[in-house]
Amino acid sequence: MREWRSVRIELSVQLVAFVVLVTCVSLLWRYNLILLLVMAAICGIALARWHERFDLCFFLVIAVLGTMAEMVFVYFGVWEYANPTFMDVPVWFPLAFGTTGLIGGRLARTMTTIWNLVNPEGDAPA
Repeated sequence: MREWRSVRIELSVQLVAFVVLVTCVSLLWRYNLILLLVMAAICGIALARWHERFDLCFFLVIAVLGTMAEMVFVYFGVWEYANPTFMDVPVWFPLAFGTTGLIGGRLARTMTTIWNLVNPEGDAPA
């Protein structure tokens, strides 16, 4: 029962972190410098909470690859940003993308834990 409580708390923290990140981007996208500072704070808090080697690697890989992919997509006209700053991508984008990846990675691990608690025999879902 104690494990369920800790899993619920962790799941709640992850979902709140995601909602805060999405809300900040949605409300502040017009203000690149302010959003960069807010994203740096959110990223710092997330990395202070989740800072195992896997988390750091996940954050860096997603931030770098995601930003590079966005730059390519924008370059070829797939879409464009309303308020770009560097290489036609907002300056806050790598932090937002990396932090979203970090939260997503943690969320996937939590969902795996939940699955293992619900299904201790280890059977794969149908």
